[in-house]
Amino acid sequence: MDEILTVIQCVLVLGLFMAGGFVSVKTGYISKDAASSVSKIVTRLMFPAWLASKLLSENITKQQIIAQLPLFAAGALITLALLGLGVLFALISKADDKRKYVLFALCSAPNAIFLGLPICQGLFGDEGSLSCTILALGSDLVSWTLTVSLLAAGGEKLSGEKKKKGIHINPVTVVFIVSFILKMLGFNLPEFIQAPLYKFGSALSYLAMVYLGMMLVGADVKGVFKDKMTYVFVPLKCVAIPLCLGIVTAVTGVFSFVQVCVITIVFAASPMISMTVFYKEYGLDYVFGNAVTFICVLLNIVTVPAVYWGVSTLVRYMELS
Repeated sequence: MDEILTVIQCVLVLGLFMAGGFVSVKTGYISKDAASSVSKIVTRLMFPAWLASKLLSENITKQQIIAQLPLFAAGALITLALLGLGVLFALISKADDKRKYVLFALCSAPNAIFLGLPICQGLFGDEGSLSCTILALGSDLVSWTLTVSLLAAGGEKLSGEKKKKGIHINPVTVVFIVSFILKMLGFNLPEFIQAPLYKFGSALSYLAMVYLGMMLVGADVKGVFKDKMTYVFVPLKCVAIPLCLGIVTAVTGVFSFVQVCVITIVFAASPMISMTVFYKEYGLDYVFGNAVTFICVLLNIVTVPAVYWGVSTLVRYMELS
């Protein structure tokens, strides 16, 4: 019961920050134009800073990172599979091009760091934090390259503008690769650098939720509730997919109890908030994308604890049997 309360508390706190972002823009206290700058601060400064401080900390050893590499592979493979599921869902639902590409990201890119990390940290401490980070990096490797490239291709198709082809590389991926190599070579950041970097980056989840709240001002959430696709997609994303993933990973016997729970929590979280920037930038159905992300965040207050309880109960039962 204490674990469920921890999950609920974590999601509620994040929800309060989202509400703060919404109210600040709605009342005119902060301009909505500032949302783009907030997003860039989160994805280009805070996330890389937090990642480098985490991987290059003296408290994290090479052996710990190597032991978690199966989670990295799982994150990448699961995200690829969900991307394929998003393509299939778009085909079955006969979504138009503006929505089709949004569905790819909504289905496959989880809100791993911004929402999953605080929950995993609260439940399992440093082990949960490291496991979530490694899993998220595997997932983000696909999301920030292949998925973003597909969104860009969709934008080009809709606009008719031809841009330079290539895979999109982001600062998070670069920092991960560099930090991983340095860690394997035995390098750690000095404490006087690591500590402030970690403190700066540790607020990224809360600032990301503020950003989502800012983006929701003016969003046609009521219109999305009138859309039949919402009632099919949201239960699939928030309940069915994470339950199936939790059960499958538990049955394989490859992952520990904590790792199975982390996989469940991460993929039960809402779609990645950072992707909402690309929906609008590429001329896609950003109203649907932003509103569905918002709805999933709200439902996560109930769905994440419920899915976590179901999977964790099953895993404990399997260990006792």
